Amino acid sequence: MPMAPVRRRDDHKLLVLAGIGGLVLIAAPIVVFSQLPEVVPSGDPAGLEAPLTGEYGGLGGVVEEPSPTSPSLRVSPLPGAPSRLDGSGRVVLAATSANGTVVTSTQTDRPERQEISGWTDLGGAAAGDPVLATDAIGEMSAFVVGTDGHLMRNRGLKPALNGTSKWRDLGGAQLVGTPAVAQDAEGKLVVVARGADGSLQVIQQTAVVADTWGEWQRVQVPAAHDPAIYRDSQGELRIFASGPDGRLRTIVQVGLSGAEWSVPQDLGGSLAGPPAVIMDAEGRLRVFALDEAGALQHNVETGTASGAWVGWENLGGQLTGRPFATTGARGGVAVHVLDPSGKMREVFQTGVERDGWSEWQDRDGNLARLVAVVQDRQGRFLAHGVGKRGGMERALQLVPSTAHWSGWETDLGGVFPTG
Repeated sequence: MPMAPVRRRDDHKLLVLAGIGGLVLIAAPIVVFSQLPEVVPSGDPAGLEAPLTGEYGGLGGVVEEPSPTSPSLRVSPLPGAPSRLDGSGRVVLAATSANGTVVTSTQTDRPERQEISGWTDLGGAAAGDPVLATDAIGEMSAFVVGTDGHLMRNRGLKPALNGTSKWRDLGGAQLVGTPAVAQDAEGKLVVVARGADGSLQVIQQTAVVADTWGEWQRVQVPAAHDPAIYRDSQGELRIFASGPDGRLRTIVQVGLSGAEWSVPQDLGGSLAGPPAVIMDAEGRLRVFALDEAGALQHNVETGTASGAWVGWENLGGQLTGRPFATTGARGGVAVHVLDPSGKMREVFQTGVERDGWSEWQDRDGNLARLVAVVQDRQGRFLAHGVGKRGGMERALQLVPSTAHWSGWETDLGGVFPTG
C-alpha cells in the first residue's frame, strides 16, 4: 500500500504556533511581574532607609558611592530610640531592669500578631535608659550610660555569657541620663550625652564599617535635661538641648569630621524637660517639650532645613515626663506623653494641610513612666511604659491613623524602675 502523502505545510504551521506559544509563556511572567507594585523592605516601612548612592536617599544626606568590596550600606535619617524596627520589620525594645542590666524584647516572626519573645539580658551596669541605633551596615546596637559615667555600646545586641559582658566602654566624663544617637550623612554614628556638670559631650565613629571612634568633644550648649539629635532634610545633624534657664538651643554639624559645630542658636522658650524632635512630611523639623506648668510647647522650622523657626506654640495639657513625637501612617505628627495620673495622652496634627492640632486624647493606662512609642510595620503606634507596679506594659493602635487602641497589656512582665 502506498504511503500517505506527508502534510509538510500543516506541520510547518504547527511548529510556528508552538514557537509563538513558547514565546508567550516566556514573556508572560515578565508582563505579570512588571505590574506588581514596588515593595518596600519590611524593616523600613516608610521607605526611608535607602542604600547609599550619590544622591539623597529618602530624607538622607549626600554620600559617596561605596566601593564594590564594601558591605551594602544603608543610611537612616531616624535617630536612636528605646524601641525601633529591625531588618525584618520586628519591633525591638530596650530598657534598664531594676537590677541595672540592659534587657531587650523582640517581636517574633509573626509581627501581625504582636507576639513577643520575652526578655534577653545584655548585662552591663546601666545608670540610665538605653537607646537602640542601627549603623550603616544594618547592625543594631544598644547605647547606655554606665554607673561609672562612661558611655557603653553593645554591638549586635550580644547578651552576657557566663557573667562576661559584651559591652564596649567608649569613655566620656561623668555622663548622666539617656544618650542620643544618629547617623550622619555618611552613615557614621554620632552620640551626644550630657555631663553631670551640665555640659554636652559628643563622640563619633571614624568609619562606617569599623568600630573605631574619635575623641570626646565638649560643645558650647548647656544642658539641664537629656539632649535630642536629628538629621535634617539636607543631611546636617542638629543637636537640641534645653538649659537651666529653660531656653532651647541647637547646634549644627558644620563638617563630617565630627569636630566642627556651629555656634549655638537660641530658640528661646521656657522649658522644664527634655525635647523631642521629629521631621514632618514637608521635611521641616519640629520640636516639643513640656514647660514648668506641664503644658506641651511646640516649635517648627519655617521651611525645609531653613534653620529659621516660627516660634513657640502652647498645645496645652497637664502632663509630666518625656514626650515622644512620631510620624503616623499618613504622614502627620503625633505626640504621646503621660499625665500625672499615669494615663497616656495623645495630640496629633489635623486638617488637610496639617495646620491644626487635635484636642488631647485619652489613651488610658496606669503607668509610672512612658518608655517608648514606635510605628510598627503595619503603620500602627505601639507604646511601652513601666506600670506603677514595676512591670513593662504595652498598648497598640489597632488601625493606623485612628483612635482605636487596645487596652494596656501586662504580658511583657519584668521588673523595672518606676522613677
